[in-house]
Amino acid sequence: MDRIVVAGGSLAGLVVALFAARSGREVVVLEGDDRPVPAAPEDVWQGWRRRGVPQFRQLHGTQALGWSILAARAPDVLAELGAVGACAAQLLTLPGPVAAELVQLRCRRPILEWVLRRTVLAEPGIEFRPGTEVTGLRLGGRSRPRVSGVITTSGELAAQLVIDATGRRSRIGEWCVHAGASAPQTRTVETGQAYFTRWFRRSTPFTATDPMLRVELAFATLLLCPADADWFSATFFAPVGDRALRRLLMDSDGFRAAVASVPSAAAWLEDARPVGTVQFMGGLANQLRHTAPDGRSPVGLLAVGDSAVCTNPTWGRGGALAMASAAALVDAMTAFDNPSAVTRAHTVWTTQHHEPWFYDTLLLDAETNAAWAGRPPSPHLDRPFRHAAAALVARTDAGVGVAYMRYRNLIDPPEAFWGDTEIADRVLGATNAGATTHLNDAPLPSRQQFLALDHAVV
Repeated sequence: MDRIVVAGGSLAGLVVALFAARSGREVVVLEGDDRPVPAAPEDVWQGWRRRGVPQFRQLHGTQALGWSILAARAPDVLAELGAVGACAAQLLTLPGPVAAELVQLRCRRPILEWVLRRTVLAEPGIEFRPGTEVTGLRLGGRSRPRVSGVITTSGELAAQLVIDATGRRSRIGEWCVHAGASAPQTRTVETGQAYFTRWFRRSTPFTATDPMLRVELAFATLLLCPADADWFSATFFAPVGDRALRRLLMDSDGFRAAVASVPSAAAWLEDARPVGTVQFMGGLANQLRHTAPDGRSPVGLLAVGDSAVCTNPTWGRGGALAMASAAALVDAMTAFDNPSAVTRAHTVWTTQHHEPWFYDTLLLDAETNAAWAGRPPSPHLDRPFRHAAAALVARTDAGVGVAYMRYRNLIDPPEAFWGDTEIADRVLGATNAGATTHLNDAPLPSRQQFLALDHAVV
């Protein structure tokens, strides 16, 4: 195949370009943002603004599936990340192959993208064009349109494969329609959730065995997550329409008081200083794009990462799924030598391996929203047990715990966890025995007590 064009130079685009170049392809990456990349990692946080990446300074983690893909295909990237403070977090301390698979990559999103960008810029076979956006497609073919190139803000470019890595805001539908092809079908499901993140630094760096902390309040979720070196994020996930809660959490003092009001989280603040203000992100939606059913989707136009399947970022799946999508696409390029076969193979892979996480996330969101609203989940949640119960049983049942970590880290597909009858028996047994009544080990503030903090910090 001739030149491959990658539209979008963020995480998904960088990874697919790197994997493709290392498999012998000529790659051109088109990235609309022309802002220069800082020379040193210590300048990245304050000195790099990424237009079009609203989550750039939000919490970030790469589940174990993503770590394993980088370990196999780009170990030099992991080595460089480690050199600038990223942490390979061991989720199991026991020796053996199961523990070896369960390793998370923990670092801030700007640091991960900075290392990937530098690696891509140095990689033979990749041409990176900043300040250039794809605005349309050039198509050929008779019975079915075929990609022959792209129209960009800097002119036209020939290509047999165009990879859309522009994320959840992709304009792929417009490209198709304006070129005379059919737009993909898009299903969008709003999450009803928002999140509030503030970054902190402490005096000592984190280690590979330092755990994160997730606390389920009755009305919101708190997640404290170690990142690279001595950085960590504190994030509240909450209903997007809770204005009183939003007012409290958007205030810097109120946010800190809210974290401190949770007993198990308060200790994190003892040796920590805040960095910047509270970062808010709303408008969260799960999104799934299917090829058009009329057969008029262009051959050679492929989507990776959030451009194909976008899941609620509060579950931390996007980075690892983008890497998996990129790896699968490059494998299809290696197995087949024509755009039709590559397009067909990647479509099948996305349907079988990527889409299930979209539907799984819909169910998790529905259960979470019901719990925050103080009502039982809707009857359509056709699962043998609840996620909240499974998360608690996983703390004390080693068998459930390992299976749960493999599922949460995307090593095993959703059905491998939810469809396992032994896991279901264990979780249901614990539920019937009353062992899943409380998700936390210490008394937690009620919503009323929480909101009273708003007055205490004024």
